[in-house]
Amino acid sequence: MTSPRLFGIARLIGTPESGIALATSASRAIENAQAVAPDERARALYQASRKGKIGWTNRRDACGVYNCFGLVWASRRTSIYEVSEIEKILSDDAYRRIDEATACIGDIVIYRHQTLGPLHAGLVVEARLVGSAVIPYILSKWSDSYGEDIHSYLDVPQQYLGCGIEFWTDRP
Repeated sequence: MTSPRLFGIARLIGTPESGIALATSASRAIENAQAVAPDERARALYQASRKGKIGWTNRRDACGVYNCFGLVWASRRTSIYEVSEIEKILSDDAYRRIDEATACIGDIVIYRHQTLGPLHAGLVVEARLVGSAVIPYILSKWSDSYGEDIHSYLDVPQQYLGCGIEFWTDRP
């Protein structure tokens, strides 16, 4: 996903018209757009954002086409920018909130800003035993021009620290 500031700008101008056919399980269309490939500046920003993130494991270098929501719901084929589309997916695809202790591989995490709504989503890819606690580890793409990283659900970029953290599942 983009930074909260850029995400707000994307909301003001709307979703670009370069999307693919994408729908919820209730056959409602999902607005989307394919992001451009990152330039050298975007690649440098991605590398700078990873500095000091010792617990992060890189899975994929900086790339375009998809954002975090496209990673989670569109198989890395496009970006989903609109909050209404994210809420539509959660509803139509019968996701339900769960607590972090019951999160399993394949569930999702959403980082929700108090006023802007969902800013980021990631996939639970691992559950590590740390002391006596099981900690979900997340596959994330923090911007539509960043790469993919695996990290603890609490180890997030600075601009997301104030967000609420929600775990969701579509398991029966």
